[in-house]
Amino acid sequence: MSINCRFALDEKRYVIDLLNPANSGKGYCHEGAPEDDKYLRERVLMVRLGAMLRKLIINLRPMKKLPSGEEYEPENEESFAIWLTMLDTISASHLNTFDPVLSIQHKFDGKLRRQKKHTQDFTSLALFRDDVECLLRDLYGDVESDGLDSVLRAMFIVEQFAKFVRPDLWKEHSEGEDLDYMFGIGVPEGYGISGSDWRRGMAAKFSLIHRVREVNANQSTVSEYTIEFAKLFVERWDCSKEYVDPRL
Repeated sequence: MSINCRFALDEKRYVIDLLNPANSGKGYCHEGAPEDDKYLRERVLMVRLGAMLRKLIINLRPMKKLPSGEEYEPENEESFAIWLTMLDTISASHLNTFDPVLSIQHKFDGKLRRQKKHTQDFTSLALFRDDVECLLRDLYGDVESDGLDSVLRAMFIVEQFAKFVRPDLWKEHSEGEDLDYMFGIGVPEGYGISGSDWRRGMAAKFSLIHRVREVNANQSTVSEYTIEFAKLFVERWDCSKEYVDPRL
């Protein structure tokens, strides 16, 4: 591999990633389009990010039929809207101006440095955020930068989108934060846990246990990230017992 070139095209004009073969064949370059490393990197980004969003927001729309009788899956409008917003955010951060050589010189090993200790660290939205960060560090280099930080902070946009288009995902993450807060996670220095904080945390635990049971009973209707969340939650909490909602 040339030290100055990471991406190339195969005979069918699909992008080949010479550094990370897992990205190869994921992006297509149309005839007449630029073939430089920066452009090909963005083609990979678009496809990989879209796939992650489809893992997060499952398309539950029923199949439709063309006049010919052929069935097709209608567009996932919610996922598409978030995809466009995230691409605009990445563009505004100027990450796309980074020299691709950076990703060769500072190759990402696939592991994020922060530890995942708390419930809010493995909700569906948190798992999605981790995958996005891994993708960005892979494509743009495992370096700290204002651009990367701004994109990761902008993941708040996804949470707000989810609040309206997939409130179950937003609620899952919010309850993860409430449960963690009961154990002092996120409590400002010098402050303690109040009775209402404890009740809110217990209510969150009860609600998340109920969600995990529903997810495990109906996995075909939820996203891959949510199935993974349910698996990790069961490893941390006993979901076999019956609990009484403290709000009742």
